[in-house]
Amino acid sequence: MAVPPEVVFSRYFQERFPYIPPVRPEDPDLRPYRGRNDLSGLPPIVQEQLRTIQETFNEALRTEKQGVPEHVDHPPFHVDYVDSSIQNALAFQYGGYSFIAITVPLIYAISDVCKRLSKSATVATLLGVRPSDEEYNELHAVLFYLLTAFVVAHEYTHHVHGHVSMPSAETVFPNEILDTGCNGNMKLQIEEITADGYSIYHVLANFIDGPGRSWLTLLKLDAKQASVQDEVLFALVVVAVGAYLFVRPAPDLNDIYELTHPPQAARMNFLMHEAIGWCRQNRPELEAWMKRRFQNLMSAVAEATLGVSGAHVWEDQTAFFKSEEGAKYISSLSEGIIAYKQSL
Repeated sequence: MAVPPEVVFSRYFQERFPYIPPVRPEDPDLRPYRGRNDLSGLPPIVQEQLRTIQETFNEALRTEKQGVPEHVDHPPFHVDYVDSSIQNALAFQYGGYSFIAITVPLIYAISDVCKRLSKSATVATLLGVRPSDEEYNELHAVLFYLLTAFVVAHEYTHHVHGHVSMPSAETVFPNEILDTGCNGNMKLQIEEITADGYSIYHVLANFIDGPGRSWLTLLKLDAKQASVQDEVLFALVVVAVGAYLFVRPAPDLNDIYELTHPPQAARMNFLMHEAIGWCRQNRPELEAWMKRRFQNLMSAVAEATLGVSGAHVWEDQTAFFKSEEGAKYISSLSEGIIAYKQSL
């Protein structure tokens, strides 16, 4: 009888990060990842929401498209939550499964950034939805699901594109949110950009051309013209993902080639290139519509997530990429991405 994936999931972390009793009982457990989080310590309504999300993604991954030429062979998928104090999403293979692990602190961070967006009158106006004073409103719910889907699809890409190997004792997980250290390289940055691009492609297909379109009912937009609905859904995706990138601390651009992840503005630029590519294939009219609104959306997102100074982060990075040094970096990334895609 096969061992259930949740058991294998927990076993991996317990073997990788074994428990060492503290010298004093009051000392904290310093393990970065402590095993599976069964969510029992969370409020019942939060438990229900997270389990519903988990079941939705696991069901979708059980029926993933087979025979995709760009995909490497991989074991069956399982999405689960890991007990940790770190905001992170992880992709690893162990015990016959391809695991996507999400820490509860990351879930709370995603919820928090979506809450900030849902409270922004500027964001609501640009999206064409009604602002709300409720603590957790309909816009928050849609953004939260959308952004969680993006994170899961990003980790999914690391699996199917062969970025994930069997972990060893020396394996270090990159932190999707807080890691700003200079222990990376251009290869890692290219993998992160391509994971972003493949993820946004799947998210757009789901929200505009798939079951995710049902979220329009919650936003009371199901009576709008189809073209208007498409515009709102596309803007929701851009706003949510832009906010997710902006919660990362701004990196030091002097060490740009040694980062684990490209700066936010660069990631968003390449991500939007893939998003526009999806539109050209499926909704050509959205390309021109988004190009007229993109800068306003990004400024509103930066201000909503980071305050007034947030807009300066976006502006400073954009200005750097227009410089000779910044243009050289972008060119290196572009060439690397082309070579990467050809290798698939």
